[in-house]
Amino acid sequence: MRPELALALALFGCGASATPAACPAGTRADAARASAIEARLGSVASGRALLAVGRDRVRAVCFADAGSASVVTIEHVVLLAADLEEGEAAARLGHLLVHLRDGLPTDVVHAGLDPAACDAAVERALSLEAHAYVEEVALQDALGAQPTTLAFEFTPAMRAAAPEARASIALSYLRAHPSGGPGIDGLADAYRARCR
Repeated sequence: MRPELALALALFGCGASATPAACPAGTRADAARASAIEARLGSVASGRALLAVGRDRVRAVCFADAGSASVVTIEHVVLLAADLEEGEAAARLGHLLVHLRDGLPTDVVHAGLDPAACDAAVERALSLEAHAYVEEVALQDALGAQPTTLAFEFTPAMRAAAPEARASIALSYLRAHPSGGPGIDGLADAYRARCR
């Protein structure tokens, strides 16, 4: 059995709707690491709920070299940076599973949008990201993670805020930092580029 197939079956049970996929070039499967990250995420109730979302949707989990972004691709392949601390990686996996639950930001921004439609699509994509960051920070806390790569500048403000205000804190940050910030890629710039 191919390593990526074994990983997808072991980690998420791959339901009938999720056909396993190969890891993209430059990434690799690591069943032991993925299992440890899954177990860490599954150690809290919110993590277990997100893992249940992924069972029928994640086609593979792959690891990229240090310094790489952690994302879920349009093919529903989860890419995690290999150098993340285990709790940090588990919280990021939760973030990515939020996107599979709520919708991929890349699905709302596409080529050929006029400027007004692009602005609206980028705003929707950033809103989806903001909600995923709220979940990620909550998971970092619940899991006792010690993030180094994914220690966000807005985390202290988010922790101090009422739950209903947290997404707006992350969204304001993403708008104010279109080219990115510590632990965050240039999401607004990247989504806007997809409109071209």
